[in-house]
Amino acid sequence: MSPVHLIFFFVVSTRQMALSATIDDLYRLRHHLFVNYTSDVRPLLNQSQLLQMDVSFRFMRIHRIDNTQKEFSIRGLLSLAWKDEFLSWKSAEFGGLGHYHPKKGEIWIPSILNEDGVGNQEVMETITRRVLYKNGSVVVHVPGYFSTFCYFDMTYFPFDSQSCEIKLNSLDYFAEELEFRLVSKQVTKIGKYNTDAEWTVVWATMTSKQIAIPPQSYTSVRILFQLSRKPLFAILNIVIPIVTISVLSMMVFLVPVESGEKLSFSLSALLSLAVFMSFISEQIPASSEKPPLLVIYLTSMVLLNAMSVASTVLVLLCHHRGASTKEPKECNSSSNPNTTGNVMEKPGILNSLIGCGKNKKHMSATRALNNTLLLLFMGVVIGITIGVMARMTNNN
Repeated sequence: MSPVHLIFFFVVSTRQMALSATIDDLYRLRHHLFVNYTSDVRPLLNQSQLLQMDVSFRFMRIHRIDNTQKEFSIRGLLSLAWKDEFLSWKSAEFGGLGHYHPKKGEIWIPSILNEDGVGNQEVMETITRRVLYKNGSVVVHVPGYFSTFCYFDMTYFPFDSQSCEIKLNSLDYFAEELEFRLVSKQVTKIGKYNTDAEWTVVWATMTSKQIAIPPQSYTSVRILFQLSRKPLFAILNIVIPIVTISVLSMMVFLVPVESGEKLSFSLSALLSLAVFMSFISEQIPASSEKPPLLVIYLTSMVLLNAMSVASTVLVLLCHHRGASTKEPKECNSSSNPNTTGNVMEKPGILNSLIGCGKNKKHMSATRALNNTLLLLFMGVVIGITIGVMARMTNNN
């Protein structure tokens, strides 16, 4: 080995030995930092100055979205950074230590509340990492589940989009004492984002603003998430069955009266729609302000089916009254030539429908009534279905 390499190796080794920190260096640093330090005071030498705090937020995945309870929860990481003017040192005096990991309660940390939070509103209780650098910079990472109440507009369910906002406030200090400064307005993702089975995060942004709580104002951070529902599950399990049953229920007017299944067919369709209505009501929040179009459509179909049941009963009544009524003598005049032919005739349309048993005139009138009701109800069902579905899918 050449003399130059020996000298270089000796200098590097000596420097590493000089800057290798021991446990005594750590104890001395801790004593140096906290001997006269209090965590109850803002970390500024001039207490009249404004403390600026850098804020950023990254999310991992959607944790929970409950439509009925109006709850939105996301797994994320809140990062805060500021400068503590009381905590700085020269690393060369403490074995080259350039940073220190303070434990809970050792340094000043602001109290941040989740304004509309579900459960515990204190955000800073889940801090897992605190780093203090030699120049006094403090970096704090707060991972956890950020839950908040969210108003869900279910008008266009299941083709709806929702906006949910997490509101973080620090009410311990006024706006002239503490200011949140955004590192970036865009909320980024951590690692590989695990997509949710029902929802998609379209975009997420952060804003900083002041909120007024007289007589003072406070600084606040708003994290806004734009969510879009994946409609495939609801289409296959709710929309298609409802539309299918609604259209098939109108086919009751094609069922022959002689089959004896006309009324039971209509009632089965009505009960099926009633079951679907109870199923949907469990998934949608109770609200009288903006009921979902799907619920309005389903209610309309139930009413139409109830009217079709009543119409079916009317058709059956006309048919069976005509079948059970004694036929007038003129209907059997060919078989009884000795009859005098004085019968009591029933005037009007009712006589033409039910006055002559099962003759051709009665059968054609019943068939005409069935066809008229079929065209009427089918037209109304198809028109309402197309209109509601077009409005639901074109909500944007």
